[in-house]
Amino acid sequence: MSADCGRRLALELLDVPVGLSCADPAHLERLELCYGRSLRDSVAADAIVACIERRDTARPDAWRVRVSDREPVEADDWVSAIRTLNHELMHGVMLRNRSLYYVHASVVRHRGLGLLLPGLSQAGKSTLARAFVAAGADYLSDELFAFDPATGTARSFPRAPKIRDVCAAYFPGFTGRFVGMGEARFLPFDALPGGDELRASTRIDAVLLPRWAGAGGEPRLAPVTRGQALLELTASSLNFGTHRAQSLDFLVDVVRDARAFTLEWTDPHRAVRDVEAALGNAPVGATEA
Repeated sequence: MSADCGRRLALELLDVPVGLSCADPAHLERLELCYGRSLRDSVAADAIVACIERRDTARPDAWRVRVSDREPVEADDWVSAIRTLNHELMHGVMLRNRSLYYVHASVVRHRGLGLLLPGLSQAGKSTLARAFVAAGADYLSDELFAFDPATGTARSFPRAPKIRDVCAAYFPGFTGRFVGMGEARFLPFDALPGGDELRASTRIDAVLLPRWAGAGGEPRLAPVTRGQALLELTASSLNFGTHRAQSLDFLVDVVRDARAFTLEWTDPHRAVRDVEAALGNAPVGATEA
């Protein structure tokens, strides 16, 4: 790693030690807020080493992102650098801890139920997760569902929840608490309700398949079969090839006792209320495949 990366943060993400540094001390402080729930006392000898370094002294906002054993990636601004760091670091952790099964999804625990929201970018899973948190849910992850086959539970990925600028208006109660902008905009853990008590794991009781209905669209929550939920989870899986034949077994374990719904939404807070009503009334087993 480049010598100009400065002070290094010691982290642990899903049992993987990480040393994270940045050439700009102010930006490193923001990263410390973002990953603050995973801080450790010292960097382990076998840690993944991640660094955001300056690419060109004549261009103060030109950066290079390096993460152990992955090709360096260049970024033309800080927002792009953070997006790249988060992506590269997440994949570095997944490659190091192959015992878990990973899906692109948000995970919260609300009113005693573990909720899984899988989907590709801009389906709304992060915004919906934030709305659940605003309604009192425990936060586990806004991007990565890390399923532990040994315990049958979702593990927390302790990175502060991000939110795009366009979605920040949904959360006026957090005005002034967001840090950064664009893909580098997030809500520090100390701004979350009960932020000092990040939940470590949860079983999955419901799978919600989010779809942004668009301006003027009709919000709709509808039950679907567990088979449909299984297909959606397969499509959003990140390491299906690592576990090969076991991958479907793991996903079947996830959905076996879970209710499943499609969630077309326009206002995330209304979506939360609709889910609360459905999960309070729908009997277990109502959506058998």
